[in-house]
Amino acid sequence: MKKYFTIIAMGLILAGGLNAQGMQNKRFEDPKRQEYCISDQPYYRYMVFRMTEILELTPEQAEKLFPLNRPYRDNVHSLHMQMNTLSDEVFQKEEITQADLEKYKNEIKRLKNEESKLEDEFIEDVEKFLEPKQVAKLIFFEPRFRRELSYELKQRYMPKPEGKKGNKKFWEKRK
Repeated sequence: MKKYFTIIAMGLILAGGLNAQGMQNKRFEDPKRQEYCISDQPYYRYMVFRMTEILELTPEQAEKLFPLNRPYRDNVHSLHMQMNTLSDEVFQKEEITQADLEKYKNEIKRLKNEESKLEDEFIEDVEKFLEPKQVAKLIFFEPRFRRELSYELKQRYMPKPEGKKGNKKFWEKRK
């Protein structure tokens, strides 16, 4: 009897463990959540860390900036997801008429204008409490952050072997 009880208990524990595998990231599998809430993702948390570091934010400035930054990033991400949906629609169509083309041009123009308006409002809001140098760095932060992150990931996961041709940049002298 004790043996059967132990086997059943072990079976339940094993079944629970197997069922729970991969559940840590379940919140990212909900497409609506992912579409509108980028601020919960690890990328965003790392970006906030780097932003604090690069902009040299004081605790008071950070307390004001990040509550503004989170909805701004979520809204921009939502616009990008709408652009992606539009792009998918274009590439799935067999034929596109002139009327379709005009519709797509107008829609993408509207989305880009909305993104530009969001950015202008965000910059206007942060100018109230950030120094001009910090605002300038903030304006150029995201493209630079993406470029640096891409470089770091390439170095980490695809290092160039030493001694291979093409290691030097074109402006460096060759021996």
